[in-house]
Amino acid sequence: MANPAPLNIVFFDVGGTLGEVETAAGRRRLRVFASTAGLLTAMRQTLGLRIGVISNILDDMTTDDLRAMLAEAGLTAMPDDSCIVTNKDAHVRKPCRKIYEFAARRAGVAIERCLYVGDEADQVEGAQKAGMAGLLNPPNR
Repeated sequence: MANPAPLNIVFFDVGGTLGEVETAAGRRRLRVFASTAGLLTAMRQTLGLRIGVISNILDDMTTDDLRAMLAEAGLTAMPDDSCIVTNKDAHVRKPCRKIYEFAARRAGVAIERCLYVGDEADQVEGAQKAGMAGLLNPPNR
């Protein structure tokens, strides 16, 4: 088996991976899992990886709404702002390979130097078909 390319960036899914998205009083917020901050810190500080997000958002949301949700959850310092990618940015939804290719291009990183972490097998498989490494995160429910 060939050695894989070293990683430069890890992209995370949001809902079900970094936390649970909750809606209250018409507002969406992210309730992060207890392990999220430590995981992101380890990826960035220990492994030296950039952090990104690839997320399918709802029709009534924008990428800025997702950024605001991450900020409210205390996660703004972790992902690189230019590496927060949504289906609206890429004009396709996960698990289409084009969203992962778009995210890698936006990050300025060869796709084989990217890792996608998500809680849905079809989305991890989509990343792998695009050429990213993929890791299925078991649900935190």
